[in-house]
Amino acid sequence: MGKLIKLFTSLFTSLFTSLFTSLFSLLTVTLLVVTVFAVIVFASGGTDEASSNIKALFSNLKNTELAAGDETSQQPFGRGFSASDPQNLGQVADPNYVITFPKDHYSHDSFDIEWWYLTANLQDDEGNDYGLQWTLFRFRNPNVKLNKSQQTSLKHSIDDNSLLFEDNPKAEESDWSNEHIYMAHASVHSISKHWFSEKFARGNVGNAGVQQTPFKLFIDDWQWQSPTAGLLPSNLTFTTKLISNNASGNSANDKSVNSNTDSYLNVQLNLSNTGPFVLQGQGGYSIKSANGKHASHYYSAPFIEVEGTFTQRDSGKQIAVNGNAWFDQEWTSQLLDQATLGWDWLSLHLDNGDKIMAFQMRLQDQADYITGTYINANGSTTALMPSDIELNALELTSVGNKKLPLYWQLEVKSKGVKVSIKATKNDQWNPALIAYYEGTVAVSGTHSGKGFLELTGY
Repeated sequence: MGKLIKLFTSLFTSLFTSLFTSLFSLLTVTLLVVTVFAVIVFASGGTDEASSNIKALFSNLKNTELAAGDETSQQPFGRGFSASDPQNLGQVADPNYVITFPKDHYSHDSFDIEWWYLTANLQDDEGNDYGLQWTLFRFRNPNVKLNKSQQTSLKHSIDDNSLLFEDNPKAEESDWSNEHIYMAHASVHSISKHWFSEKFARGNVGNAGVQQTPFKLFIDDWQWQSPTAGLLPSNLTFTTKLISNNASGNSANDKSVNSNTDSYLNVQLNLSNTGPFVLQGQGGYSIKSANGKHASHYYSAPFIEVEGTFTQRDSGKQIAVNGNAWFDQEWTSQLLDQATLGWDWLSLHLDNGDKIMAFQMRLQDQADYITGTYINANGSTTALMPSDIELNALELTSVGNKKLPLYWQLEVKSKGVKVSIKATKNDQWNPALIAYYEGTVAVSGTHSGKGFLELTGY
C-alpha cells in the first residue's frame, strides 16, 4: 500500500510539475507576444496615437514614483517625481563648465531633464493683452531603455522572430530603445479665454527633438525654426485648443467652452533678438539651495521682440499681435529630488528697459532659497544672491481647489527696486499631466512693467 501511495504521489508530482511548467511557458510566451504586438502597434501608429501612448507611459512612470514617494506632495514637481532612478542619476551641473553658443542651444542628453521655454507678453492692435507660453521638455529615464542584451534575449525567446530581427538587422539597436521622452506645452490667455494643449513623443525617432543646422525645436507640427545654427531669429508655429471661455473674465471657476467658437488657435510668431544672451547665476551655473546640492546650467534670452498672428481656426479671424518675450534654456539632474517641494519663478520686463529674473526654491526642512539676476537695458547684468533680494508672497488667491500666491512684493535695494507683482488674471493654471501655474503679471511701485509668474508644487 505504501509503495502504491508513493507511486501515485510521484505521478501526481510529475504531472503537476509538467502542467505548471507548460502553463508558465504558455504565460511567458503569451506575455512576450503581447509585448511584441504592443511594440509593433506603438511603433506603427499615427502621430496622435503615439503621443497618447507616450503620455500613458509617462503617466505610469510618474505614478510609480509618486507611489514610492511622499504622498504629501501636492504636485509631481520635485518631491514625489523624479526624471530617473536616484541610483542612476544623470550628469550633474558643473561650476567649471563654460556655456558656448550655438552648441549649448542644443540638447544635453546626459542630463535628466531639460527645457526650452518661451513666455511672451503680447498685445493686439486694439490694446487687448495676451499671455503666451511654449515649452519643449526633455526627460531622461534610463529605466525605460531596452538595451541590446535585453533585445537579444527577447529574440531567442520567440520562435517566429524574422519580422523583428532576422530581416531587420538594425532592430537590435532600434532608436525606439533610447532613454528620452519629450513633452511640450502650448498656452495662450486672453482676459477671458484660455487655450492650452500638450504633446508627448519618444525621443530620437523623428517626431520630436532638436536639430542643429539649421536650428530647430520640434514635436510633431509644433516647430521653432531658425534659418541659422543659432536660436534666433526664428519662427514659431503651433496650434492649441480652447479649454476655458469665461466671458465675464471674473470667475476662476467658470470653465464653460463653446466648442463651435474659436475652439482652436493657430499661432505664428516671428522672434528677433535685440540684446545679448544672459548667463544666469555664476557664468550659467545656477545654484538653487543653500547647501549647493541643487544646481543647473541656465541661460536666458530676455531681449526678444515678437510679431505674429493668431488665427481662430473655426471663424478664420486673424489677430495681429506684438510684444516682448523671454526665453530660458535649462538643464540639470538635480532639481527633481525628494527634497524639492517646488519653486516660484518670475521674469519681468520693466518699462525702463531693464529686466529681472527672480527664483525661489522651496525645499523640505530647509529655508527657501532665493536668487535672481538684474539685467540692465544695455545687457549688463548683476547676479542677485539671497542677501541682495527679497521676495515675499503677500496673499493667497483661490484658483479652483487651490490656494496660490498670486500677489508678491519684490525688493532689490541695491537697484532701488521695490515693486508689487500681481497676476493679471487669476486662473492661469495649466491642467497638464504635470500641472502648474504659468501666467502674466503686472508690475507697479518704484518701477512698472509686465512679466510672467510660474508656480510649481502647489
